[in-house]
Amino acid sequence: MRSLEMHSRQRGVVLVIALILLLAVTFMIVTSSNLVQTDLKIVQNMESREAVRSAAISAIEEAISTGLFTTNTLNLFEDPCDGDVNTRCYDLNGTIDTSDDIRVTLTEPTCVIVTPIENAGLDVFNNAADASCFLPPAVYSMCANSVWEFEAVATDPLTGASVTVRQGVSILTTLNAIDTACPS
Repeated sequence: MRSLEMHSRQRGVVLVIALILLLAVTFMIVTSSNLVQTDLKIVQNMESREAVRSAAISAIEEAISTGLFTTNTLNLFEDPCDGDVNTRCYDLNGTIDTSDDIRVTLTEPTCVIVTPIENAGLDVFNNAADASCFLPPAVYSMCANSVWEFEAVATDPLTGASVTVRQGVSILTTLNAIDTACPS
């Protein structure tokens, strides 16, 4: 009879141990699931931030490539977004919808420095660009090296990601083109 009582007690202990192990396994699964969800949110935030940063750099590069900033710093894009000057919108998901995914606004570029180029430093016989700058018999040519600073603020209204990017550029331009935009 004694062995029958011990046997039934052991069955109860096994049930309690099995329930504790089941609870521990359930807790580990829930914790792992929460960690995976947190990691996914982190990766999505990083992707959103990188997309916004890329859009800001693209807008700056587009503004630089047009060259409009040397004559008119208030109108950097040939086709601005929603008529807002110095604003460019990007649709990243490829759908034709009414909303833009990222909006980039460039502040008015600032001219940091202008350095006139001396005629003696030009290669007028082998370089057509240098020849167009040559202004005899003066010391300085009609061209100058100018350094400009651009700043873009890009935002994604869906995710709330926002990035500010600054970039400088040095260009060769005529003194007439930057005389009003960069009075130094």
